[in-house]
Amino acid sequence: RTSSYGQGIELYCAPTAGGSKEWQSSMMHIAIEGGCFVMSACQFCVRKDLPDHADYLFTDWYPEQHEEAVASQGGSVIISPLGKILAGPNFESEGLITADLDLGDIARAKLYFDVVGHCSRPDIFNLRVNDNQNKPVTFVSKSVKAEDDSEPQNK
Repeated sequence: RTSSYGQGIELYCAPTAGGSKEWQSSMMHIAIEGGCFVMSACQFCVRKDLPDHADYLFTDWYPEQHEEAVASQGGSVIISPLGKILAGPNFESEGLITADLDLGDIARAKLYFDVVGHCSRPDIFNLRVNDNQNKPVTFVSKSVKAEDDSEPQNK
C-alpha cells in the first residue's frame, strides 16, 4: 500500500468475496492511512448462485440450505479519505452504491496524516520498490541452474 500511496493514489479499489465488519474496518483504515477514497465491491450471492457440488455444502455459518439462503452477504462500501462512509455498506441485496466524491477531501486528509509526506520518517524508514518484471516463483533442480532474477534482463 505504501507504494501506491507514494504514487499519489486517489481511489483505492478493493474487491472481495466477503464484506465482514472486520473488512469494513480495514477499508476505513486504508482510507485514512492513504488519504484516498476507498471503494470496496463485495460479492452478494444466494445459494442458487453457487454450483451444485458436495464441497459447497453450508457449514454452521449458513444452516439454511434453501435456494434463496444468503451465501455471501455483500457489504460494498465507499469511504472518504477522512474516514467517513459515503455509501453503504450494502448487506441487503445485490445492487449498486454510488457517492459524490469531493476531491478536496484528499488534501484535507493529508493535512492530518500523510504517511508518505510530513508524517513519514525517511531518515529511519525507506521503501524500495523494484519495478523490474521478475518471476514470482523460480524452481531449481540439480540438473538446471537457476536464473538470477535479481538484475534486470534486457530482452
